[in-house]
Amino acid sequence: MPGLTRSLAEITADAMQADCGECWPGAGHPCDVPGGTHLARYARACRRGVISDYDMGVVLGPLDVFEPSTVIRVPLAVAS
Repeated sequence: MPGLTRSLAEITADAMQADCGECWPGAGHPCDVPGGTHLARYARACRRGVISDYDMGVVLGPLDVFEPSTVIRVPLAVAS
């Protein structure tokens, strides 16, 4: 739906409010994978209403196959 899509960086920032069910660092602490976040954290955030189903669509959209341990990498912003 137009106007509802947020950037992966915004979604990830909100998803950090949930703990990760894969590596268990707790809310607000990064996952144990450099430069990424486990899909398990996004799923928990979605179940808790922190991110929306539309947000999960943004996260899952580029993936063909995934599981809770799948690492989502947020692209670095390009400086202008």
